[in-house]
Amino acid sequence: MDSRDELAARLDACQKCNMCTAQCPVAKVNPRFIGPKGLGPDMERFRRGQINLDETTLDDCSNCKTCELTCPSGVKITEMILGARRAASKARHKNTMGLRLGLRGYILGRNEYLGKLGVIWPTLTNQVLKIKLVRLALDKTLSISKNGPLPAYGKPLKIQPDKGGIGTNTSKQVVYFPGCYTRFNEGDTGRILIRLLEHLGYKTIVPDFHCCGLPLEANGQFGKADKNGRYNLELMRPYLEAGIPVITSCTSCGLTLKEDYPKLETRSAQLIGAQAYDLFEFLWQLHEKGELPLEFQEVRASYGYHPPCHLKAQGIGTPALRILGLIPGVKIRNLDAGCCGLSGSYGFKAEKYEKAMKIGSGLFEAINVGAEHGDFQSMTTECGVCKVQIVHGTGIPTEHPVHILAKAYRLMD
Repeated sequence: MDSRDELAARLDACQKCNMCTAQCPVAKVNPRFIGPKGLGPDMERFRRGQINLDETTLDDCSNCKTCELTCPSGVKITEMILGARRAASKARHKNTMGLRLGLRGYILGRNEYLGKLGVIWPTLTNQVLKIKLVRLALDKTLSISKNGPLPAYGKPLKIQPDKGGIGTNTSKQVVYFPGCYTRFNEGDTGRILIRLLEHLGYKTIVPDFHCCGLPLEANGQFGKADKNGRYNLELMRPYLEAGIPVITSCTSCGLTLKEDYPKLETRSAQLIGAQAYDLFEFLWQLHEKGELPLEFQEVRASYGYHPPCHLKAQGIGTPALRILGLIPGVKIRNLDAGCCGLSGSYGFKAEKYEKAMKIGSGLFEAINVGAEHGDFQSMTTECGVCKVQIVHGTGIPTEHPVHILAKAYRLMD
C-alpha cells in the first residue's frame, strides 16, 4: 500500500461520530474552532486537493491529543493537523502580522536558548519579567500575553555525561532526558530524580541534549524540530544499542520521544520508542519485578493529582498514583478534571490566553473546591507547564510527584 492509499485508509477510518470534537478542550471554549474532526479528517480531503486552510484555524489546535484518545477508530487526528501546519508554515511571513507572529513563534519555540540566557542571572531575569512595562512591551510587540504566567528560572541542572564509558553492567544504568523546563526552570526536580535513581542503584547519565523539539513544532519551526530530534537520537545511539533505558520526567518530552522520534530516519529511531520511559512508568515496572525497595518512611500529607494530557496520550495510565499509593500516610486524589489550558506555549500567546484560562477553568474549580473542603493542601503533577498554569489559576502550591517519593525515601526534608 503506497502512502496515498495509507492516508485514504486513515481518513476512511473516521466514522464522523464527533466524539473528538465533543471532548476537545478548545472546541468547548471557542465556537469558531471547527474541531479536530473538521480540521483533521474532513479538511484533509480538501488539503489533498491543494485547497489551503485559514492558518489561524490551524493554530487554534492546542496539540493536547485529547481527540486521539477519544477517537474509537484510532485516527491520528493531531498528526493530520500538524502535517497541515507544516505545509502552511511555508506560506508565512507575507505581511506585517505574519512577520510578527513568525518572530513570536521563533522565540517561543526556542526554550533551550531562552533557558540558557535566563539562568545566567536567574534572579534578575525573574524580576525583569515581573515588570508590568516589560510585559506590556512583549504583548504589544510580540503578542505574548501580558497576563499569562511565565515560568521562573532557577539554578540549572548540571549535565552529567558518561565519562567512564558505558561499561559492562548496563542493567544498572539509565539515560536521563530532563527537558528544557527541568533543566533551566526547575533544576531541583532533576537533581532529586538523579539522587533517587542513584539511591536505587542506577548510574544516571545526562548527555547535553537539545530541546526535544515539541515547542519548535508547536510554533511552526518544523525543520529545527527535526534537526534537534536527529541530534538527540545520535547522542542516545550508543546507549540505546546497549539496551539502556531513557528516562523522562516531563510528559511532553516523553511523548515526543515515544511517538515523534521513531518517525525520524536514523539508526536509533527504531529503538527509542521501546526504550523511552516516564520515570514512574519505569519505577512501576521495577515494582512489578520486585526490584523497587519499599522501605518508605511515613509522609503525612494529602495531594490533589492532575494527570497531564500528554501523559494520557502515552497510554500508560497513571503510574505515579500507583507508586505514591504505596507510601504510608500519603493521601492522593485524582482530579482528572481536564486540560489545564496552557498546553506548552499555547496559553502564553495574547490571542490564546483567555481561551487557555477557559479551558483550564474546570480544573481550577475542582482544585479550589477540593482545597476548600480540606481534601488536600497542595497539588502534584508530572508536567512543568501544567504546574505553572495550576499555580497561576488557583494559587495552590504544586510539585512534581518525585518530590513526594524522595521524602518517603528520606532523600530530602
